[in-house]
Parts: sequence; C-alpha cells; structure tokens
Amino acid sequence: MLRGLATILVLIVFSVAQALASELGRGDGDLRVMTYNVDEGTDYIEVTEATNLSQFLVAVGQTISQVRATDPSSRMNAIAAQIKDARPALVSLQELDQWFTGLFDPAARTCGPVALEFDLLQELLSSLAAQGANYEVAVQARQFAFPPTPALILPSTFLCVQVINHNAILVRTDLDPSRFQWSNAQSGQFTSALSINTPVGPVTEPRAWVSVDAKFHGKSFRFIGTHLESADPNIRRSQGEELRSGPANTSLPVVIAMDSNARAAPPPKDATYIDFINAGYRDAWSAIFPAAAGFTCCQAQFVNNPVSQLSQRIDLILTMGGVQPQNIALFGADPSEKTEEGLWPSDHAGVAAQLLVR
Repeated sequence: MLRGLATILVLIVFSVAQALASELGRGDGDLRVMTYNVDEGTDYIEVTEATNLSQFLVAVGQTISQVRATDPSSRMNAIAAQIKDARPALVSLQELDQWFTGLFDPAARTCGPVALEFDLLQELLSSLAAQGANYEVAVQARQFAFPPTPALILPSTFLCVQVINHNAILVRTDLDPSRFQWSNAQSGQFTSALSINTPVGPVTEPRAWVSVDAKFHGKSFRFIGTHLESADPNIRRSQGEELRSGPANTSLPVVIAMDSNARAAPPPKDATYIDFINAGYRDAWSAIFPAAAGFTCCQAQFVNNPVSQLSQRIDLILTMGGVQPQNIALFGADPSEKTEEGLWPSDHAGVAAQLLVR
C-alpha cells in the first residue's frame, strides 16, 4: 500500500513538472538562463563501428545522409521559437556544427574544394532574428574538426564531407544595460580528450568550454557552457575536474549550463555528476523538482520517433555561490513542439531556469 502511494505521489509530481515544461514565471526581476544541445544531426554510430576502409566510406556517406534527413533548418527554427519563449539572458549551446560537402575524385582518391551545406549557428541566429528575438554570439569555441573525408552514398555516389563542431554562448541584446551587462568572454579546450581508432587512422575529439562574466541588476556572476565527453567516463570526469579548477575557479558566483553527459537521473548517478555535487554545486532541477525525473536525453538518431524516448537527465544547470534557483522548465520535450515534418527539434530537450543572484 505504501509503495503504491509513493508511486502515485511521484507520478503526480512528475505530471506537475511536465505541465510546467516550456513555462517559466514572468517576473522581470529574475535572471533567466538556458542550455540546449541542438543536435548536430547524427550520432556517428556507423563511423565508430566501421572496421575497414569500405565500411568507413559508406559510414561517412550515411552520416551526411542522416544530417540531411534531420532537416537542420527546420529544427533550428523550432529551437529559436523555444528560446524566444523562454527569454533567457544567456544561452549555452552545444553541437553547433558546420557541415561542408564537395566532389571526390575516385581515380585520384582526393577531395576537391568543399562548400558549406549546413551552418547550425547561422540557421539559429537567422531564425531568432526572423521571430523577433534579439540575440548575438558572445563567445564561440571549436571542439573538434574533421578534414574533408571521402564518403560513399550507396550505390555509387562519391563525395567529400567535412564537419566542424562548436559550443557557444548567446546573449540577449534587448535588455536594458542598467539591468544586464556582460564582458570577459573566454574559451578553451580540455586537456583530457578522447582518441578513437578508425580505418583512416586515429581521430582525436577535443571538448571545449566557453564563459562570460555578467551583471544582472548589479550582481556579478560567471556563466559557463560546455559539452563533456560522452563515450569515456574517465575522460568526462577529468574534464569536470578541469572545469572546476579552471574557468569555474573564481570568487564570483558561478552558473554552469551544459550537456554534461553525466547522468543525474535515473540512478545510478554518474561519477562526474556526483563530483560536482560533492564540490558544492547545486543542481537547479533537483532544487525545484526533487522527485521529478526531468529527462532530457535522447531521441532517436533521426529525431523522427513518434513517442518521446527521453530517458535520462544529463543536461544540467548547476550553481555555486549566491545563486538561488527560482524555477526551471524543459523545452522541446513535448510533441506539440515538433517541426511541421514531425521531427523533434533536437535529440535533447532544452533546460531553462530562473535564478536569483544574491
């Protein structure tokens, strides 16, 4: 009986949290921040599983085909609508890819010049502007960059594909300067980085962080965005340590908005997440909804799954010092927020919070 009652109470709390998704309070006195992994359009599954050159060529072809199938322009337009609705002063963004394609000469086995096919950051900025939302890039950092690489789209289409992956922070430009200012944009790459073996040689995938110092109603704080390693928990944990001892090592209150790839829910909690909590960071979601799952990851690779597959919470807003969470909500997790083609805006849900800086 008690177990059944506890289950019902948890479901009620979860329902309340879901009802608050895409809704934040309207108080102008509260600082709003957001984190969103916008989804580069692929999970590179086929590339990482390729064991010979032929499989690798086909895998790269499958990768760019997946990116095209996820319709980045339409998805960035949907994400822009959610950012506009959340109205954050600061937005931490991950997986802002630039995809380039060009001709491949199979006889010479060389790539020719490549041209930009998708630029997720520019697509997002254009959509924000078109919807009347006023944002600019405060800082952008490159994570990894793969050079033009031969690809085969079956049965016989050869091309070359290049990708450059970025993190960034956007800031609102329409807030009264007496209320909100920012400065001291910084960025850097983590020393700890994943290296994977491929049929064309080892590939390193660095990760990066970005930060700005900001003032909201005269109260100063540091806002940090990042995207920690997903494949190797030891590297992820080392990157967390680098973040805390590097840009987060400041006398200012700190807000970290990130795709941590470190599971906060359901149990067991990831070691990297536990490290942040043990270091004194407050998890804004847990502070507001301690009994609600708040899942943020992950939809299917093609983001076309009819029913949501979000099953873990890894997109986090953490605070340290005089920053108190007031409210928090998910964006892009409800089917009503899909694109006209029926795609989820991203394989992640966005997370936006209202914070009080003391």
